[in-house]
Amino acid sequence: MNKIVVYTRLIALSIVALLLSSCTEYLNEIPKGQAIPVTWDDFNNFLKNEYFDGYNSEMGQVYVLMNDVYRSPTQLNTKLTHANYNWDESINRADENTNDYYLYTNNYSGVFYANLIIEEADKMTECTEEQRRMIKAQAHMLRAMFYFHVANYHADQYSPSTLDKPSIPLVTSSSVEAPSPQVTIGELYDFILDDLHASLEHLPLEGETYHHPTKVAGYGMLARVYLSMSDYENALKYADLALGMNDALFDWIAYYEADAARYAEPAPGFPSSSYSTKCKPMAKTNPENYIFRYGSALDWSGISGKSMGIPLHRAARFEEGDARLRTHWKRRYYASTNEDLYFGIHGEMMNVGGITSPEMYYIKAECLARKGGASNVNAAMDLLNTVRKTRIFPEFYADATASTTKEAVNKIIDEKANEYIQTMIPFWDLRRLNKDPEYARTLSKEVGGKTVSLKPDSHLWTMPFASRILLNPGNGTIVQNTPR
Repeated sequence: MNKIVVYTRLIALSIVALLLSSCTEYLNEIPKGQAIPVTWDDFNNFLKNEYFDGYNSEMGQVYVLMNDVYRSPTQLNTKLTHANYNWDESINRADENTNDYYLYTNNYSGVFYANLIIEEADKMTECTEEQRRMIKAQAHMLRAMFYFHVANYHADQYSPSTLDKPSIPLVTSSSVEAPSPQVTIGELYDFILDDLHASLEHLPLEGETYHHPTKVAGYGMLARVYLSMSDYENALKYADLALGMNDALFDWIAYYEADAARYAEPAPGFPSSSYSTKCKPMAKTNPENYIFRYGSALDWSGISGKSMGIPLHRAARFEEGDARLRTHWKRRYYASTNEDLYFGIHGEMMNVGGITSPEMYYIKAECLARKGGASNVNAAMDLLNTVRKTRIFPEFYADATASTTKEAVNKIIDEKANEYIQTMIPFWDLRRLNKDPEYARTLSKEVGGKTVSLKPDSHLWTMPFASRILLNPGNGTIVQNTPR
């Protein structure tokens, strides 16, 4: 892995081993002035460091492809962004991709440190045996998360027909000489599941910080992975276990009403910064959180201003009276550029790459609906409505109902996409559904007076490796996973 490009910030703790520097290979020597991590505190400080690149879930091109962000004509001068935003398959994105590598490098930085902890856990000093087992379990769970994020960006969707297709490099050692073969999708998912199941026994009930994996996060990650595999029986099992530990829901209606006068201000002439500075902090302490991960686009400023605004056609997918739309975006016309969009007004950090309880409600609901029968469909709708009651203003609220499995599943997917807009979750869902003719969707919109579409079998659903990744394959080779 000595040639895989990995970017990481210097952890200001004077205990960092084998630091990586921007645009360089792994160092074969410990930098001067840095000590080898030895104690449990040394290694635990990796997990506590909120500035660690591994906790940064950069997913910019997913937001673009899903049209979960607004991109102006000037921003579309970049061919990669134009291809994804306007679903233009004529552009060779692999040739144009020189900058979309942060999700890859951030997560492989995380893999490096997870491997280091797993390898050294048995040698740690100044700790109990319980602490040693716990931090090793936490590293196993984090490593699974890192690999899942990269695979579901740069490789095809898991399905019976794709198991033998190439996925991403698999590195299981922190050694600079470690092999990094590009394994198949089937092999990678086997590894991810092994990591997660290995972690469960010794994950703690409570984490020292919101970045530390816990038992409920382990259950939640297993539910997410099994759902991605269309293994609905196991996804239901682990979503249920997760909700049994934490089924809390944040009340977005109360959040809005506590600041209703500010939200009611007219958009023109009312700077988005006014919203940001008055936004009540809650993201890190949100009771829904199982584990927290940032995204660099939303890192410290949140959904704020035009950069994280959403186009009109995307805002229209929220039902009337949705407090999430009202607390996050406001429609605004920019006369100087003749742009009409919903610009961001929510200046809070967002948990874009972690796991939260609503995801488990949606997973459990979908899995129940897929079991079929009126009782299961009704139970699925009850779960969906439990979440909606904390999101939809009472004067607009009516219970969602469904008479068939397909109707229920589609309503759950639509609601889940609004809950997790500007994260990878709606992207993961549509990639999975695209493999099922009964649920596959074609997205369409108007561009310049013409209808453009993103079809279920489009190669755009897999993001190409950036050129610098292909030029630094580690101790192995990397083949491009999408034709363009």
